[in-house]
This record gives sequence, structure tokens and C-alpha cells, in this order.
Amino acid sequence: MASAIPTASTPSQLLAQLRAQLPQAFPTTMSATATPGNDLYEAYLFGLVLEAAKIAGYLVELRDGSGAARQLHLRRSPGRIFSTGAPGALFTHARLTVGNRPPLEVHTGVRFVGRSRVLHEADVLVIPEKDANRCRAVGVDPQSKAAFLVIEAKYWTKAVKLGTGREFLGLRRDSSAKAQAFVCTVAKSSAIALLAGSPGVEYDDGVLPALAGEQSLRSYVHRLLRDYRDRQ
Repeated sequence: MASAIPTASTPSQLLAQLRAQLPQAFPTTMSATATPGNDLYEAYLFGLVLEAAKIAGYLVELRDGSGAARQLHLRRSPGRIFSTGAPGALFTHARLTVGNRPPLEVHTGVRFVGRSRVLHEADVLVIPEKDANRCRAVGVDPQSKAAFLVIEAKYWTKAVKLGTGREFLGLRRDSSAKAQAFVCTVAKSSAIALLAGSPGVEYDDGVLPALAGEQSLRSYVHRLLRDYRDRQ
């Protein structure tokens, strides 16, 4: 996959791609000029997961701590799944349902507990609703073994280096999530070679609107959700 360096127009493109996955005229607290690029990138990836879910036949609902969400308000820093936000600014997550399968939730910027008991951040987390409900009820962070998908994202204008690739592999070893993916805008060939040579590692660089990396990641998430949908 070809890397891609974000440009001045990229924030607007990220926000437009996100808005395409929301109900018409649905309000959001983000803007292309005021929201930091890395937060817009996580929101864009959130939207990409929703798009893959819709393609796989899932019903997508936007929810918050009070029920149906009235606006899209995503976390902008590492947070806790049991922290629902302040009145009038409740954090939004997505609820995915299909057939008789147990519902899933999609979150941005929440912490989870690794095998070592160390807290890690998931830039995008997909988790069964029953596990998310349990965490909210008792005020605990989700265990990595409960995670359906963890996405680690790097919205960088400078290429991801070898060391960052090694850090992701370390995170992967400390996590027992069912699926994990490393996603970035631009990476050095040494970092890509490391990830490519590591068995079972899912990675995509050049993940930006209308580029091949975007299609690759969407297809990967779609396959995960398709298999979950069809599992008996």
C-alpha cells in the first residue's frame, strides 16, 4: 500500500467521509478547522467501521449514556468506557446489530486492560455490548480478551519508523483481542517490512479518503463483521 502524507485539505476530507456515515443533518461537535487532526482521524476510522458494518447488513445506531444520541460527540483523549461524559456533551458510540447475533459497540479513545494488567488505549474499539454494559455497570475498564477489534492509528505527516512498529507488536503481544490492526497515513519501508514479516499482523498504511489503504481497511473490517454475522 502506498503511504500518503496529510495535506491542508485532509481534515475537511476526513470530516466529509465521517458525515457520509451519519444521518442527514446529524450535528457533530467536530470541525475541520478546530478539531486536531488525530481526533478527526479517529473519527474518520470510526465512520469507516460503520460503513463496513452497513455493507455487511448491520443496523447502525448512534447512542450515548441517555439512549439515542442527539449529536456526535466522540472522545478526544484516552478515556474510560464507563465515563459517559457531561450532561449536554455525552460521549457517542455506535451500536451494531444484525439478525440474532449479540450486539456490538464501536468506541473511540477508550482504555482497555492488557494481559500484563497494564492499561492501553484503543483508538477505535469494537466490543460486545454485554461486555461494555458490564464495564459501565461496575466502573471498570474492559479486558483485552473481550475486544472484538482494536485499531491503533497514527495520523502523522512524518513517516512511522521502525520503533513505532515494534511498539505495536509489543501491544499486540499484551492484548488478547480477537483482532487488532495498525493503521497509519505514512510509514517507512522498514516499519512496513517489520509488520509484513510478523505472522497474523494486520496493517495498512496510506489510509486516507479515496486511497487504496482506505479500501483495504474497510474490506478487512467487513470480513470480520461478515464472519461474526454468519457465525452460529
